[in-house]
Amino acid sequence: MASKINYVWWIIGALLLTSFTMVTYKSILQQFFFTWEGFSATPYWDYKQWSWGYGTKVPGSVNDPNIKPGGTITRDKAMADALNHVQVDYDYLKKFITRPLNANQWSALLSFSYNLGSGNADNLAYNINTYQNELLEDQWKKYIYAGGEINQGLIDRRNAEWELWQA
Repeated sequence: MASKINYVWWIIGALLLTSFTMVTYKSILQQFFFTWEGFSATPYWDYKQWSWGYGTKVPGSVNDPNIKPGGTITRDKAMADALNHVQVDYDYLKKFITRPLNANQWSALLSFSYNLGSGNADNLAYNINTYQNELLEDQWKKYIYAGGEINQGLIDRRNAEWELWQA
C-alpha cells in the first residue's frame, strides 16, 4: 500500500513540476518574443512563407512571394498562435531531450526552434543530452544564415539565446 501511495505522489509531483516548468518557460519565452519577434498585424513575406503576428505562418497562404494573402491578426490572437506553436515544438522536442533542462534552457531552445523549426532544434539534442556545452555553443551559433547569407539579426539572436541558455 505504501508503495502505491508513494507512486501516486511521485506522479502528482511530476505533473506539478512539468506544469510549473511549462508555465515558467512560457513566461520567459513571452518576454523573449517581444525582443526578437516583432508584431505585424498584416501579412509580410518572411524568406520562405507569408507570416504575420509574431512570425507565424498565415493560414491558407501559399509559399509564393507574389501571392500576398489578405486579412489581419490581433496581438492577442498572434500571441495565442505563437504560444500554440511553442507548445507543439515543446511536445516534439521533449521526446529527444533526455537531460533535465531548467526554464531558461527550455526557453532558449524553444526560441531557437520557433525561429528555425523544430527539425533544426532536434539537431542539438545529442550535444544537449551529453552536456557538451562547448560543442553545443558552436553548433547553436552556426544557425546565422538567411537566404544563404550571414544575417546580423540572427547572430544577435543566437548570442542572446545562448546567454539565456547559460543563465
